Order: sequence, then structure tokens, then C-alpha cells
Amino acid sequence: MAKVVKKAQSASKVVLKRAPASGAGSSRKVDSQRPITTLEQMGDANFGTLDSSKDNLIVSYDSNTDKFILVSADQILSTSVDDQDLPDDFITQVENELDLGNIQLDNLDGGSFT
Repeated sequence: MAKVVKKAQSASKVVLKRAPASGAGSSRKVDSQRPITTLEQMGDANFGTLDSSKDNLIVSYDSNTDKFILVSADQILSTSVDDQDLPDDFITQVENELDLGNIQLDNLDGGSFT
């Protein structure tokens, strides 16, 4: 049986290494696997057409379809509170960051009223 080895430094050359003959009628199996270089090439992904409409989305695993999908940050936050319980560390962090003493209000634009 022969094995194909593709050299990383030379994309145009394929080296065929011969295995010892195992008898008459032996066949060769050639597998060519190209490395994945973009998200679109992932076989276990369901991203659809990647264009500007998919900007700001996050890659997430969907166990129902056994594929990676794109979801918004809002969907992730909504899913994380499905059980009506947030981790105490998360709540403490949000409370610390939303402390009005830490928010600069000197350049706040409230819009216009007519």
C-alpha cells in the first residue's frame, strides 16, 4: 500500500512512498487532506454566507445539530439566564463596573426634545 505525503514547504509537490508489495492485486489508496485555513472550510460549521451581515457574531457550538454556528452576544446572554440564576461572581463584577462613581458623565448627550 502506498502513502501520500504532502510537503508543507512545497504545495505543488506530492511524494509517493512505496510500501512493500503484499502480493498481486494490491491497490493504493490516496488520501489528500488540505489544511483548513478559513472558517468557511470547516465541515462541522453552519455559518451560511459569511458577509457583512455576520459581523459581530460569535462562534458557538450547537449540540442539537452537532455543528458550530454564529450567534449574537444577546443570544448568549439570554441563554445564560434560562435557569433564572446568574453566578454571584458575575453579579459582583457587574455591580462594581456599574458603580456610578466610576462612570464619567461629563460628556453625556441626552439627545434633543421637540
